[in-house]
Amino acid sequence: MRLWNLTTRQFETVLAATTLAVYVLIATGATLASTGTTTCSQWPVCVSNSGLFTPGFLLVVGHRALTALVGLLLAVTLLGGLSVSLDWRARVALYSVGVAFPLQVSVGALVVLTDVSAVTEIHLALGTCLFVLLLTALSWTLEDGTGESDTATPEPAVTERDVVTDETSAQSHSERPSAGATATARAYLELTKPRLMWLLCLLALAGMALATTTGQWPTGLEVAGTLTGGILAIGASGTFNHLYERDRDQQMERTNDRPVATNEIPPRNAAAFGCVQLALAMGILLVFVNALAAALTLAAVVYYSVVYTVVLKPNTSWNIAIGGGAGALPALIGWAGVTGSVGLGGLLLAVLVVVWTPPHFYNLAIVYRDDYARAGYPMFPVIAGVPAARRRILLTLGATLLVTVGLVVWTPLAWLFTVASVLAGGLFFWSTVSQCRLRTRDATMQTFFISIAYLGIVLGAIVVETVAVHS
Repeated sequence: MRLWNLTTRQFETVLAATTLAVYVLIATGATLASTGTTTCSQWPVCVSNSGLFTPGFLLVVGHRALTALVGLLLAVTLLGGLSVSLDWRARVALYSVGVAFPLQVSVGALVVLTDVSAVTEIHLALGTCLFVLLLTALSWTLEDGTGESDTATPEPAVTERDVVTDETSAQSHSERPSAGATATARAYLELTKPRLMWLLCLLALAGMALATTTGQWPTGLEVAGTLTGGILAIGASGTFNHLYERDRDQQMERTNDRPVATNEIPPRNAAAFGCVQLALAMGILLVFVNALAAALTLAAVVYYSVVYTVVLKPNTSWNIAIGGGAGALPALIGWAGVTGSVGLGGLLLAVLVVVWTPPHFYNLAIVYRDDYARAGYPMFPVIAGVPAARRRILLTLGATLLVTVGLVVWTPLAWLFTVASVLAGGLFFWSTVSQCRLRTRDATMQTFFISIAYLGIVLGAIVVETVAVHS
């Protein structure tokens, strides 16, 4: 493989590897800066007075070695870019990196030689710019318009056959025989969307764990109250969502067997079930936690059940991007459950979930694009097309990775969190790149599941580091 004569596939691989390496460089550099790991005052060589194999010395040398690797990868990428056909946006972004990287290295030298905090901040900012430029180039290279059409998918016309099918379906739903007690209990459980609960509860737990870095610790009763109230509130939100969307659910293959859509649970019963769950959640949070946690929980239920389900989802292609705020609120609820206030750590954790939501959910929206179009939902892949959706997945994934770096910079999280987030982020990133190249249903669903694993690993690392290291 000649460095100046790469195939398109080889160029994509090198560009993706360079982009990922820059992210790792930013994450490790931010952790070095935030933990005060400064065992070397020479540049470019590094000499330690305390020994060659101390952890701090090895971390600094490793960071510089990674910088050299990034420089090599970037050189290969720039040379390779000359031999392939690139979208003009990708070419401008790529060669802007070629100009900016030497500046970044120079500022890195000043970080070591001057020991001025403002220079460190400029160094991290320049690294972020490099990552964004490379990610932009990668997104326009992987999805350059040669895949599926970028044009909007027209809403399917309603035919006589569709009307007959819908009427038959509705009749069969209304005539469904009464289920037994076990089946009914299972149907009520399905209303609560239990598959969402573990991740949202882990988010609340991570918010509580991160809040302990302020020096405040919750009682066991407060932890149990926050999680129990949260589970009930999630159940109420899911129930209200099932109730409002029952007509559209009947039109979607993925959702037409939901309990309210099939009339297995009558709408009136579902409404009562949701209200009871919400009332219990509010009571538990008010009695065992605090008023702010209860207020934020109520806001989360309203956000998901009304703002997202009623207003955003059926009316705008920005529904997922804006609606992610509902899933982010458990971070603030967990923080408030410990401190009785809203703090920077909780806000950053909430922002992480907001920016993670599009690269998570757009995968599902791509796979079920026709289903959403049939039901009249203006999901982004339906309106803008699949290539545009994949570009947005890649770009918002980049934002997600950068917010995890922000957690290291502005909270006491350190190396355990950094290692876990970099490994999980690398897997998420490479799965997304693979999806953009393969453009298959299986690859897209794989990215969807990996996105869930990514957030679970990051949140678990927060809990482990704050409890095991900072306790």
